[in-house]
Amino acid sequence: MEKKITIVSGSDKNYLPFLKKLISSLVSSRSLEIVDLCIFSIDLDKKDLIDFDSFISHKKNPNFSVKLNFTPKNNWSKLLTERPYLREYFPGYETYIWMDADTVVLNRNGIIDLINGCNDKEISISTESHTDYINVNNNFGIKNFLGYFYKIKGWSFKNYKKFYSKTIAENLLFKPLFNNGVFGMKANSSLWFKWQETYKKALNICKDDYGLKNDQLSLNVVLYEDLTTVAKLEAVNNWIYKFSKPFFDKEKKRYLTNSYPRREINIFHYTGYKFDDVINFKN
Repeated sequence: MEKKITIVSGSDKNYLPFLKKLISSLVSSRSLEIVDLCIFSIDLDKKDLIDFDSFISHKKNPNFSVKLNFTPKNNWSKLLTERPYLREYFPGYETYIWMDADTVVLNRNGIIDLINGCNDKEISISTESHTDYINVNNNFGIKNFLGYFYKIKGWSFKNYKKFYSKTIAENLLFKPLFNNGVFGMKANSSLWFKWQETYKKALNICKDDYGLKNDQLSLNVVLYEDLTTVAKLEAVNNWIYKFSKPFFDKEKKRYLTNSYPRREINIFHYTGYKFDDVINFKN
């Protein structure tokens, strides 16, 4: 019998090892006792996930829901463009949780936090901000001193300005970036439509694959319009590994934040890493 909540993830063949690791972690953490699992299959063969078929409730081969002004170089781009359309691909659930393939669930408290956040608000999501990140995280934009002038730089600022407006770019310059590699959203939330429309407007002016990465920025534009809809989760529920390698408690065999009080990390996110570079987990 289908559950009321589902986790959705997906990959192409390049990210297949990550996806298998994610599914294995969902099984070992007993997360699939409380949620279903749905998969976006990008050019995968039936045999690729045959060992995990019993854990997968639904599998779909997505298409581009938005008409693009160019031909994308890679089909995996659908994992970006189709994220705002999870309800359409897998109808019938009350809450949808998206997890990038390069995430790993260390314990199901992270999944429970995502669910509880959606019980109170329309979306539950973490920002890319934490005390442990301060030495490496430059997502807020950078000011470079040039003579008597300051020049604002940074990927987020540049693209907020390019695809949305200068006003939005300036307003969000020092706002922490919500990371949509892990989030939960109610099925009946109006944020789905707002996200689709905001992302679509950006895609309408895109001339190449570069603009496809607006999936995250477009969601941030929507969320900062009304933060009362957002259940802001702690970073331990979407720990960006490249920003800070965690402390490993050898005695209790769990990963913790380096800052005090040391909090247990629930979900790792290996964005920016190749699978061969990922450490072996002790969970």
